[in-house]
Amino acid sequence: MHKTTPASLKSQTRWLWCMLIPFVLLAACSPKQSSGPRLIQDSTLAPTTLQPTRFLTATPSPLFIPVATSAEVGVTPLASAQPGFALITPTLPPSKTPTATPTQTATATSTPLPTSTAVIFVPSLVFPTIGYVVTTPLPGVPDSNAGTPLNCATPWFFTQPIPATCPLNAPLITNGALHQFQNGLMIWVQQQDAIYVLFDSANFPRWQVMNDLYTDGMPETDPAFANAPPYTWQPRRGFGLLWRSDFNIQQRLGWAVSEYETPYTIQVQTAADGSIYLNDTRGGILHLLPGGQDWQRYESHGGF
Repeated sequence: MHKTTPASLKSQTRWLWCMLIPFVLLAACSPKQSSGPRLIQDSTLAPTTLQPTRFLTATPSPLFIPVATSAEVGVTPLASAQPGFALITPTLPPSKTPTATPTQTATATSTPLPTSTAVIFVPSLVFPTIGYVVTTPLPGVPDSNAGTPLNCATPWFFTQPIPATCPLNAPLITNGALHQFQNGLMIWVQQQDAIYVLFDSANFPRWQVMNDLYTDGMPETDPAFANAPPYTWQPRRGFGLLWRSDFNIQQRLGWAVSEYETPYTIQVQTAADGSIYLNDTRGGILHLLPGGQDWQRYESHGGF
């Protein structure tokens, strides 16, 4: 029989403790089972799928809508109706119309000089037959009233005076106006968009034809020319614009002898030799010789 010594007993006891210690530690570290409430940090939450984050985007800037520009007048682009923006509507340039427009406050401005225009003719009716005598005979100018009527394919719109040649075409009939001046007169022919200027003085040219540059909406008169002598006036509208912008015409004609021009239906016809015939406001006939060299005025028998 083997006899256990104190030393071997001590060694076995140590070995036993070494075997038991791991089990004791494992039992002490195991979580306690409890049926009561648990803290949220003691619970394991199931993983969730992250949703995309919504980010705020920048507000778009106000839109600007371009507006088509005009070749004659600048037009400001139209802004959208947002705070801080003004709605701007393009303004169209005025157009020339036969109706009168209200007088506007005039301002002295420099005006480009008108230039001469080509004469235009359209077919129309024949002027009623009236007898005429020349009232302004001029040296060296043949008397058109003495002669034999020609057998022309196109008749003249008048019977007296008798032109030396046939007309090139039928007369132009359109709206017109006449304004008498101290030393001559102006005649407006609407369809030609032209103004005829006839001077009483013998200086060359005796007459001119100019473009009518006036458009409705322009000032009718200029306050800088409000110093007309007694019983005379500054001409208005197209006559006034031409008169103010051409110093030579202004000096040769002088002031208008009436405040307003006289409107009437005018007829214009050109002869084969280049002469131009027009009727005036009293039924007379104006004969303009070619090249501005001279002019004559014929009135009906008995005068007016």
